[in-house]
Amino acid sequence: MFKFISVALLLIALAVAAGFYSMQRLPSWFDGQANAEQQAVDALSEQIRKQGVEAFLGSKLRDILSGQVVFNEAEFNAILLASLKVNEDGRRLLQVSDGIHATLNDQEIEIAAVINLDKVEQVSPDARKAVERFDRLFFFLDESRLALSVYGTPVIRQGQLGIKDDFHIKVGAIPISNSTLKQLGVEVERANEANLALRLLSLKSVQMNQGEIRFGVRPRL
Repeated sequence: MFKFISVALLLIALAVAAGFYSMQRLPSWFDGQANAEQQAVDALSEQIRKQGVEAFLGSKLRDILSGQVVFNEAEFNAILLASLKVNEDGRRLLQVSDGIHATLNDQEIEIAAVINLDKVEQVSPDARKAVERFDRLFFFLDESRLALSVYGTPVIRQGQLGIKDDFHIKVGAIPISNSTLKQLGVEVERANEANLALRLLSLKSVQMNQGEIRFGVRPRL
């Protein structure tokens, strides 16, 4: 019996240690170990950032005027960041993040952010106690950083981009299902009210392909 208990405790300890490692693991696009494809995405995103999103959209003016425009992953990331900067909630997210990146999957979009808990505390003094509790609970975090990813099906509401309320998340590498979020008291239905206006565009429809996103659009005057 004692041997069985010892083995069980060892297995539990290993599982907890694996969970700790998974939660603290940062994504490859952030930790400097990105592959060649990701490096190309980052280079294009930086190029678009330097020339300005307005100039970049001007290069796609013919597509926009025709009502259909396709963005690859690097292009969408550049537009996403530019749009977050002119959105109140988006600016707040940028303030507390060390990095934000979108991945375009076959049927869903992944928005990943590396949240810096020290920045959360600086931006919102009222969050000090919550951050302290979080630090005590997740003492294994790498420099108070936490990778949080949201996976959702994109939808268009009132000319803006949103996600359906069937989304799920990952904390580090640990997945948390939509049903689990509900059990934890997360009001997932609020996703139906959260939309992001893309710079200079009014959206009519959205389609996903691996590495690309296609919008039915009209120029935002």
